[in-house]
Amino acid sequence: MEIKLSRGQKLCKKCNSVNAARSRKCKYCLSDFVSKNIPIKNEITDWRNIEIGSYIKVIQGSGPYFVCSRESEDLKVGEKICMGDTGVFKIVGKDQNGLKVNGASNKNAGFSYLYMGLPKKSKNTGIYWEPYRIKKVKFKGRR
Repeated sequence: MEIKLSRGQKLCKKCNSVNAARSRKCKYCLSDFVSKNIPIKNEITDWRNIEIGSYIKVIQGSGPYFVCSRESEDLKVGEKICMGDTGVFKIVGKDQNGLKVNGASNKNAGFSYLYMGLPKKSKNTGIYWEPYRIKKVKFKGRR
Protein backbone atom coordinates (compact mmCIF):
# COMPACT_ATOMS: atom_id res chain seq x y z
CA MET A 1 0.00 0.00 0.00
CA GLU A 2 1.41 3.34 -1.11
CA ILE A 3 1.07 6.21 1.38
CA LYS A 4 0.24 9.60 -0.15
CA LEU A 5 2.32 12.26 1.61
CA SER A 6 1.11 15.82 2.05
CA ARG A 7 3.35 18.82 1.70
CA GLY A 8 5.75 19.09 4.66
CA GLN A 9 5.87 15.34 5.33
CA LYS A 10 8.38 12.56 4.74
CA LEU A 11 8.28 8.82 5.18
CA CYS A 12 10.62 6.79 7.40
CA LYS A 13 12.11 3.98 5.31
CA LYS A 14 12.60 1.73 8.37
CA CYS A 15 9.16 1.79 10.01
CA ASN A 16 7.07 3.36 7.20
CA SER A 17 5.67 6.12 9.43
CA VAL A 18 4.98 9.72 8.42
CA ASN A 19 7.15 12.47 9.94
CA ALA A 20 7.57 16.22 9.56
CA ALA A 21 9.74 17.14 6.56
CA ARG A 22 12.43 18.86 8.63
CA SER A 23 12.77 16.05 11.18
CA ARG A 24 16.25 14.67 11.69
CA LYS A 25 15.01 11.49 13.41
CA CYS A 26 11.90 9.40 13.05
CA LYS A 27 9.57 10.18 15.97
CA TYR A 28 8.45 6.54 16.15
CA CYS A 29 11.56 4.35 15.67
CA LEU A 30 14.19 7.09 16.33
CA SER A 31 16.23 6.18 13.23
CA ASP A 32 18.22 9.02 11.64
CA PHE A 33 17.14 10.47 8.31
CA VAL A 34 19.85 10.85 5.70
CA SER A 35 20.79 14.50 5.44
CA LYS A 36 21.28 15.79 1.92
CA ASN A 37 23.87 18.52 1.63
CA ILE A 38 22.00 20.31 -1.13
CA PRO A 39 24.18 22.64 -3.20
CA ILE A 40 23.39 26.30 -2.62
CA LYS A 41 23.62 28.94 -5.35
CA ASN A 42 26.73 31.15 -4.86
CA GLU A 43 28.01 29.00 -1.97
CA ILE A 44 31.66 29.70 -1.21
CA THR A 45 33.65 26.48 -0.99
CA ASP A 46 37.10 28.07 -0.53
CA TRP A 47 36.64 30.73 2.15
CA ARG A 48 40.35 31.67 2.15
CA ASN A 49 40.00 33.40 -1.24
CA ILE A 50 37.11 35.70 -0.31
CA GLU A 51 38.04 39.39 -0.23
CA ILE A 52 37.91 41.54 2.88
CA GLY A 53 35.01 43.96 2.53
CA SER A 54 32.78 41.35 0.85
CA TYR A 55 29.34 40.54 2.19
CA ILE A 56 28.38 36.97 3.01
CA LYS A 57 25.32 35.21 4.32
CA VAL A 58 25.58 32.33 6.77
CA ILE A 59 23.46 29.33 5.79
CA GLN A 60 21.10 28.62 8.68
CA GLY A 61 21.84 25.40 10.55
CA SER A 62 25.57 25.42 9.79
CA GLY A 63 28.44 26.16 12.17
CA PRO A 64 28.96 25.04 15.77
CA TYR A 65 26.29 22.99 17.55
CA PHE A 66 25.58 21.16 20.80
CA VAL A 67 23.98 17.73 21.10
CA CYS A 68 21.30 17.52 23.79
CA SER A 69 22.19 14.92 26.45
CA ARG A 70 19.03 15.21 28.61
CA GLU A 71 15.42 15.18 27.58
CA SER A 72 13.27 18.21 28.33
CA GLU A 73 9.81 19.37 27.29
CA ASP A 74 11.34 21.10 24.23
CA LEU A 75 14.26 18.81 23.31
CA LYS A 76 14.96 15.12 22.90
CA VAL A 77 18.24 13.35 23.66
CA GLY A 78 20.55 13.53 20.66
CA GLU A 79 18.86 16.57 19.15
CA LYS A 80 21.23 19.08 17.53
CA ILE A 81 21.09 22.64 18.92
CA CYS A 82 22.71 25.21 16.62
CA MET A 83 25.00 27.58 18.53
CA GLY A 84 26.24 29.76 15.67
CA ASP A 85 25.51 33.07 14.04
CA THR A 86 23.07 33.64 11.19
CA GLY A 87 22.43 36.51 8.83
CA VAL A 88 24.46 38.80 6.61
CA PHE A 89 27.98 39.86 7.57
CA LYS A 90 30.75 42.06 6.20
CA ILE A 91 34.20 40.44 6.26
CA VAL A 92 36.70 42.62 8.16
CA GLY A 93 39.53 40.12 8.61
CA LYS A 94 40.71 36.51 8.42
CA ASP A 95 43.02 34.14 10.26
CA GLN A 96 44.03 30.50 9.76
CA ASN A 97 40.75 29.13 11.19
CA GLY A 98 38.04 31.56 10.23
CA LEU A 99 36.57 34.91 9.35
CA LYS A 100 36.32 38.07 11.42
CA VAL A 101 33.04 39.74 10.54
CA ASN A 102 30.74 42.60 11.45
CA GLY A 103 26.98 42.14 11.37
CA ALA A 104 25.43 43.98 8.45
CA SER A 105 21.97 44.60 9.90
CA ASN A 106 20.32 45.61 13.16
CA LYS A 107 19.45 41.94 13.85
CA ASN A 108 23.08 40.87 13.97
CA ALA A 109 25.02 44.08 14.61
CA GLY A 110 28.46 43.85 16.20
CA PHE A 111 31.64 41.83 15.78
CA SER A 112 31.65 38.05 15.42
CA TYR A 113 33.97 35.23 14.47
CA LEU A 114 32.92 32.53 12.02
CA TYR A 115 34.85 29.29 12.56
CA MET A 116 35.84 27.74 9.22
CA GLY A 117 38.44 25.17 10.36
CA LEU A 118 38.29 21.40 10.54
CA PRO A 119 35.45 19.74 12.48
CA LYS A 120 36.29 19.07 16.14
CA LYS A 121 34.63 18.67 19.54
CA SER A 122 35.51 20.85 22.53
CA LYS A 123 36.45 18.73 25.56
CA ASN A 124 35.51 21.59 27.92
CA THR A 125 32.09 22.58 26.59
CA GLY A 126 30.94 19.60 24.50
CA ILE A 127 30.29 21.90 21.54
CA TYR A 128 30.94 20.44 18.10
CA TRP A 129 32.88 22.97 16.00
CA GLU A 130 31.86 22.64 12.37
CA PRO A 131 32.72 25.12 9.63
CA TYR A 132 29.96 27.50 8.59
CA ARG A 133 28.43 27.23 5.14
CA ILE A 134 28.43 30.67 3.56
CA LYS A 135 27.46 32.31 0.30
CA LYS A 136 28.42 35.62 -1.23
CA VAL A 137 25.65 38.24 -1.39
CA LYS A 138 25.16 41.77 -2.58
CA PHE A 139 24.09 43.90 0.37
CA LYS A 140 22.25 47.22 0.10
CA GLY A 141 21.59 47.84 3.80
CA ARG A 142 23.54 50.05 6.18
CA ARG A 143 27.27 50.30 5.51
